[in-house]
Amino acid sequence: MTSSPAGTAHHGAGIRIGFQRNTPPFSYAPPAAGRADSGFRPIGYSVDLARLVLARIHGGDHLVPPVEAVEVTSTTREGLLSAGRIDIECGSTTITEARSQRYAFSRPIFRTSHRIALKGRPGVPPAPGLRVVGIEGSTSQAALEGHPDLGFAFTFVGVPSIGAARDAFLHDDRIGALVADEVILRSLMRGGAAAAGVRLLDVRLGGEDYGFLLRKDDPEFLRAVDTALEEVFASDAYPELIRSWFRAELPGLGFGLEMDPEDDSFVSAGSRRNVGLVPVPGG
Repeated sequence: MTSSPAGTAHHGAGIRIGFQRNTPPFSYAPPAAGRADSGFRPIGYSVDLARLVLARIHGGDHLVPPVEAVEVTSTTREGLLSAGRIDIECGSTTITEARSQRYAFSRPIFRTSHRIALKGRPGVPPAPGLRVVGIEGSTSQAALEGHPDLGFAFTFVGVPSIGAARDAFLHDDRIGALVADEVILRSLMRGGAAAAGVRLLDVRLGGEDYGFLLRKDDPEFLRAVDTALEEVFASDAYPELIRSWFRAELPGLGFGLEMDPEDDSFVSAGSRRNVGLVPVPGG
């Protein structure tokens, strides 16, 4: 998805879509695509899903208005949407009751749970006073702090983005663990930048749905997005989307997630639209 003049897709001029840079496989900018001379050109599951949705809304790829990819983070996405700097955010944003009071969400596009990545040898319990880094104000922080008994004491260290959390976990010796959404965490822990001796704790901290984030002032656009998503999930294009981003090697990263296409994380035409948390099975 390339940069181009801004506007609003549903009014015919163009559309500005918010994507994150460091959330593979949902949206990310590989090193080659992140050069200053190439602009922000994200790729990923959510990027392709947004493209398919726009094509169905507008009647074909060739009829989609110009699209501008705008870089957002978990800290900036809501403010940019409220300010009209983006028209929709397509990434890995959790559908929550609190956010649904302020914004509109599409039907779910993915299901996940929170996990904790821990430094150290298997079988060795976390040290007292474990410092766990994560995104400040995130649902991962809430899930961590709301868990009834993890079996160890910890101190949460909040940072503004998943990229900052990853860097702190990999390079700061004072940080012993990282809490994040499971699929994003698995991707961050693989490849050449991953730290040796990192493991995921067995415990899952709840479950949740991701959705596209929109403003509440355009219910017609929301209905169009939901209808298009339902059609995409029921189409032959959706299994290929899963294969490309959850089984095959991720472009520019040198590894794949090798997830089972039958996993309950993957939504289908029968998925309900909701703002609740959906339990994720173990495995």
